[in-house]
Amino acid sequence: MNNNMGARVSDSVVQFLEGWAWYRALPAELRSLTLETAVEQHAEPGDYIAREGMPSTHWYGLLKGYLQMYVVGSDGSETTLYCLREGEWGGDGSLLKKEMRRYDLRALTAVHICCIPIQTFDTLRHASIPFNHYLTEIMNARMGAFVTMLVASRLLKPEVRVARGLLMVAKDRHEGLQALAVSQHELSLICGLSRQRVNVALGKFKRLGLVSIEPNKGMLFVDVQRLRVYVLTEGQAGFESS
Repeated sequence: MNNNMGARVSDSVVQFLEGWAWYRALPAELRSLTLETAVEQHAEPGDYIAREGMPSTHWYGLLKGYLQMYVVGSDGSETTLYCLREGEWGGDGSLLKKEMRRYDLRALTAVHICCIPIQTFDTLRHASIPFNHYLTEIMNARMGAFVTMLVASRLLKPEVRVARGLLMVAKDRHEGLQALAVSQHELSLICGLSRQRVNVALGKFKRLGLVSIEPNKGMLFVDVQRLRVYVLTEGQAGFESS
């Protein structure tokens, strides 16, 4: 994993920060503090960004790629807690609780990250109401995702779990076909299913017209709107007869 520790962040990180309403609402001195203390990181698939049991030191803003928050059981099996997508922030819960990290954070794809150190994070939290409002919004959304995953793992059939996994990495407000640079192996980690079982589900989705696959490029194209309907109806609504 590469970083630019001590160096000025790139223009892309500056633009990323300026795209957030909470950042634009900061007084000039706090915007300067955020830029001056931010650390820019690039990582390749499989690289660890943070490890379980280590101190929580940064808040992570994802400019590019996917990050997997997961835990490993005593038998070596992995359980994905959340998949952080491009344009999202993560790691705030551990910073707020001032605890050792309870999960591993790993790059699923090549990633570009803006890392805000805990000292700056705490300064913003104590000084900015818009920043606190944003933290509340993202933690509420993540809690909803955790509940959804818990229900899926206990009650739903594998195909619906795979469909939910696809929606987890898709952009919320995107309609129609959307390209997802996620491999079947990565999707299996997100869903908590075997790669073979995920492959069976994707084959079914392909027959139903919910996804198309480009094997040579490792790219999945999903019909986000129809996939949402599939999840909401747990595979019914006429899909089974297609």
